[in-house]
Amino acid sequence: MARSIVGGVFSFVAEGIIVFGQDGTINQINPHASLLLDYTSDEIIGKSIDDVLGLTFNDDQLAPEQRVTATIFGTHKTFTVPRGKTAYITSKTGNRFPVFLSARLITTEDSEPFGVLVFRDITTEKQLQSYKENTARRLSELTPFLQRTSTGDFSNALAVPDTEDEFTELFVGLKLMVDDLREVDSQREREEEEKIEAIKKTEEERRRLSEEYSKQLEKEVAEKTHEIIQAKTHTETIIENLTSGLLEYDSAFKLLRINRAAEDLLGVGRSEVVNQEILPKDIDKERWRTLVEVSYPALAPTAKKVKREATGLVSADVNEITVHHPLERDLQVITAHLVDHATGAQQGFIKLIRDVTREKAIARSKSEFISIAAHQLRTPLSAIKWALHLVINGDLGPLNPSQQKLLGNGYETNEKMIQLVNDLLNVARIEDGRFGYDFKQNDIMKIMTSVLSPIRALAQEKAVTLEVTTPDGEPQSFVFDGNKIALALQNLIDNAVKYTPTGGKVSVAVRKQGEYLEVKVQDTGIGVPPEQVSRLFTKFFRAENALHMQTSGSGLGLYIVKNIVMRHGGALNVESKEGVGSTFTLTLPLNESLIPKEDVAVDDV
Repeated sequence: MARSIVGGVFSFVAEGIIVFGQDGTINQINPHASLLLDYTSDEIIGKSIDDVLGLTFNDDQLAPEQRVTATIFGTHKTFTVPRGKTAYITSKTGNRFPVFLSARLITTEDSEPFGVLVFRDITTEKQLQSYKENTARRLSELTPFLQRTSTGDFSNALAVPDTEDEFTELFVGLKLMVDDLREVDSQREREEEEKIEAIKKTEEERRRLSEEYSKQLEKEVAEKTHEIIQAKTHTETIIENLTSGLLEYDSAFKLLRINRAAEDLLGVGRSEVVNQEILPKDIDKERWRTLVEVSYPALAPTAKKVKREATGLVSADVNEITVHHPLERDLQVITAHLVDHATGAQQGFIKLIRDVTREKAIARSKSEFISIAAHQLRTPLSAIKWALHLVINGDLGPLNPSQQKLLGNGYETNEKMIQLVNDLLNVARIEDGRFGYDFKQNDIMKIMTSVLSPIRALAQEKAVTLEVTTPDGEPQSFVFDGNKIALALQNLIDNAVKYTPTGGKVSVAVRKQGEYLEVKVQDTGIGVPPEQVSRLFTKFFRAENALHMQTSGSGLGLYIVKNIVMRHGGALNVESKEGVGSTFTLTLPLNESLIPKEDVAVDDV
């Protein structure tokens, strides 16, 4: 508000006025200041006030701590010219002139603190002062005469001679000086009266604008207060009616908030725990046990930390625990830290509690169903395979070509069903942590050779070029599960051949990359639509263009491959362009210490 008032009177104030911010940047300047400094307002706005003024006391440059910005913002003191010193300013054109100068800090309720500097060109006053001093010096030479004159001794009265001499000029000068002094004094009085009148008008305008602003501000504050109260009420209502439990702590683990769902899940009332520090030792309190386990998941008898990549919550920690009070439940606890964005300091944290008991039960039921169904199907499918094999081999009599083709198609279909059942069983074992890894020294090139042997026949049948590049030197031998890696490589290379049209090419390259072995499978196949790439490693997913090309397939192969690779401490990445082809890059650690100690499913990573 103060800045708007200053801006309103800038145009008729007879002194230079500059308004500047806390960093010394000039924000406003009145016409008189612009005239004195030989700057236009556009040239000076945004410049440093200390740089523009080039202020000196006599001929002395100011130290950094003596400058205008440092004085009023650093020490909160008014900037004035020291006694016995004269301030000089240098204009844009290099004109250096003396000034009367003062600057001070202005603070208002509606804006950041700012500085105001007022200055006046005192060149005339300085010249006048010099003139007085020179006259006094000249008059002092006439002291004897003046003394006699002051005593009434007019015998040697000084008179202006009829003819001009050096005294004529002196006396004429004295008379003119007195006249000039009288005129200067009168002019100063008139200027002071004009300034006082202008200040009165400015003050009246300021009061009027201040009253208007105060009324408007009161109205806006009332409206904003109402909005804040409403928003807080809405937020409180939403939090209180969340189906998930919510806890809020300060940085000392004092519980600040607990909603209704959290009370039900933890079996505690807010009246007994809010504003209480929740400490590990409180786990001995029966009613507080679940609250303490949620606050410190590591204390829970069964606790599982979910990796952030699986949740998509980059800045939150997720744990799954089983609690027994007030009921036995599986809980998912999401912990998010509250950070002051201005300072970066942690101000506490919140915990979101989800009851995943039913989800876990459904997942277990689904896994058990898949496992049971797959086991029940494998026995009859094996019997069918054996029977078809006997018939096709002629053990039950010769077959004509039509019969041979029909039974061959049935045999292939049965093989696909057996593969689907095996995939289902593998998925069930992965989800239950029963996939059974056997880590030991293996030769990757021997594994690769055994995998490529049956796939080469498929590639020749489809007229797809299969090119293999192996590392120079001795075959790579390191610790991994040979059977599982063979299964992973078979899935990747088999998919590449299947989804590459006739005449296409599949390249398999094996090489060492630092502490890892890299296997890159590249094809010129149908590729994957960009919006579906992120779902490639999920269960039962098949891209739309793959469904059109081949109707058979379970959508489980890449899920199994991803799990095998992750269990080895490796990585599986894909780059694909629809209609151009795909590149799958599999990496495995050569150092046994990089292999995880526990099973981990793709859904958890």
